[in-house]
Amino acid sequence: MSTSSTNGFRRLRFTERDGTDYARIFSAEVNGRDLGTETFVTDGTHYEYTIVGDDDVTLRTMRSEGGRRGGVIGPRNDHVVFWLTRGRLEMHFADRTRVLEPGSPYIASASEAYRFASADTVYNGLHLADAFLRSVGEELGYRLPSGPLLFDQQDETVARREPLRRLVQDLAPALLDDRVVGRMRTALNRRLAVVVLDTFPIRNRGEDVPVANRLRDAIRYIEAHAQDRPSVPDVAGACGLSQRGLQDVFARTLGTTPNRFLRDHRLDCVRRELLRTPGDDGVTPIARRWGFTNPGRFATAYRERFGEDPAATLRTSRAAHPESGRTSWRVRRAVAHIVANAESALTVDEIAEAAGVRPRRLQQLFREECGRSPMAYVRAVRAAGSRSTGAGSGGHD
Repeated sequence: MSTSSTNGFRRLRFTERDGTDYARIFSAEVNGRDLGTETFVTDGTHYEYTIVGDDDVTLRTMRSEGGRRGGVIGPRNDHVVFWLTRGRLEMHFADRTRVLEPGSPYIASASEAYRFASADTVYNGLHLADAFLRSVGEELGYRLPSGPLLFDQQDETVARREPLRRLVQDLAPALLDDRVVGRMRTALNRRLAVVVLDTFPIRNRGEDVPVANRLRDAIRYIEAHAQDRPSVPDVAGACGLSQRGLQDVFARTLGTTPNRFLRDHRLDCVRRELLRTPGDDGVTPIARRWGFTNPGRFATAYRERFGEDPAATLRTSRAAHPESGRTSWRVRRAVAHIVANAESALTVDEIAEAAGVRPRRLQQLFREECGRSPMAYVRAVRAAGSRSTGAGSGGHD
């Protein structure tokens, strides 16, 4: 099923239920070029591949259930940023192998070929045309290599802030609307391209330091010196940007200012202490440690960020069951769902629904209170169950 228009917008859907051969996915929609070879899908696999967008940027989803699939993806015209929300994917490049599981985004540069194999996966991707990405980079004044445009992965410091995924979520209704065309769509596409260029370091630029690395250094500096409340000039100097450059990259990539980012990080640190404090410290001493000296303003800012009073957070922490640690009721509900359904094909969305929060909020809560992502917790529960089963049976598969 497909629709198209003169501006290049298209909406495509491939599925085995419609009789689409799996190999056709790789050759039917990208300028008629054959991008995939040695493709395979095992019997009984159900798959659905959807594509929405224009010649510059497309949003894509692959759902594959009940089997394995794989093949070789050759050099192509677009760079691919994607996330797994379920399953496991192996990517074999000429010089490295990556095993991907649900979590941080991954970028595959347009000029790099790779072999892949996956099982029971759900994939959400953003495909950006190389020519379009280069044009945006030139507008930003980036020093681009004359040869292939190659990207490194996001640093964890940036990845855990999820700048691109949040932007995709915010823009998705417009990006999926076939009435948004022409200049409007180009403007949306450009916003996505800017965040990719700002957060994935570009290789082969000589001594020029990518903005992505400078953003990483700015975030690290803020996090390391948060209690001292560094000024914008301090942060800019630490990461090698001008004050204007620092303000610009925070605005277009994180949707905030350096000062607001610092304040939010300090609030996050207060919340983390409130949730984990083992002693009798009240809210005020903890808030003061992070530079909040006005109780009224602090309480207002805390409520705006977390939707509850700081005192309520502390009460919830102290009321937590000993066996589950000082965790909030939402995390305890999520953990209970994970334990009860560990052998099922759990997703972050499903766990979040069981806990009564949005997926992004669930990820944040688990990082703050458990020190790991929800899916990492799922894997730990499954591993513990496997060890227990193995010990009881005395055998293995």
